[in-house]
Amino acid sequence: MKTSAAALARPSTASGTRLRRLSVVGLLAPVVALAACSGESPVTADPTAPVGSTSSTTAPADTATTPATPTPSTTSGSAAPVDKMVTKTITATLKDPELGHTITARRLVRNLSWPSGQPVGAKQFEIVGVWVNLKAGSRYSASIDSSMLALVAASPAQSVVPTSEFTKRWGATVLKPAKRSQTTAGWVFFKVDRGTTSSLKLGFNRPAYQVSTTGKKLPAKSFTVVLTK
Repeated sequence: MKTSAAALARPSTASGTRLRRLSVVGLLAPVVALAACSGESPVTADPTAPVGSTSSTTAPADTATTPATPTPSTTSGSAAPVDKMVTKTITATLKDPELGHTITARRLVRNLSWPSGQPVGAKQFEIVGVWVNLKAGSRYSASIDSSMLALVAASPAQSVVPTSEFTKRWGATVLKPAKRSQTTAGWVFFKVDRGTTSSLKLGFNRPAYQVSTTGKKLPAKSFTVVLTK
């Protein structure tokens, strides 16, 4: 399969990462703000919770570059039937009000062609690509990366984390982590069961955090937003 070079992307997170918050934050609870007055307030992350559907939100997306669409092609050397690739431009936004993160899905591509020579995988799985914009909040130095994302399907029910095995094949634009106040954008790819219906959501798995100078805890929390019904 040939895909436009400007088309496609991915990254990772580490448990126990030391985070810091800005010294001046006017809208936080007093217990956190007092700790910040004497300098930076370290925060530790504990990414333990699976992505679910405990909370969801939609909001107007931030202005960002729209990705180029992958060029359709057929799969050679595969025993699986070739389904027509479908591309859809979307605006689906997740917001984490506590950390100030904004995650926006801009484009969804289904039935991306499998590499040749992988008939078993091609029979069992469909490759789905999602172009995502990450905008990290300025409140804490809590970064966001693709390992915190998931594709949640209704039928058959599944929650799938991103895969990195196809990015080099397509020369994909890799979704890099967004550090505090930074914005990044790129593709993430997911392998879902063949026959997965059109009902898809994007999930964000926020780790649990603790402000070490105050003991304040931000529990792990999961958010989802509808991509397609």
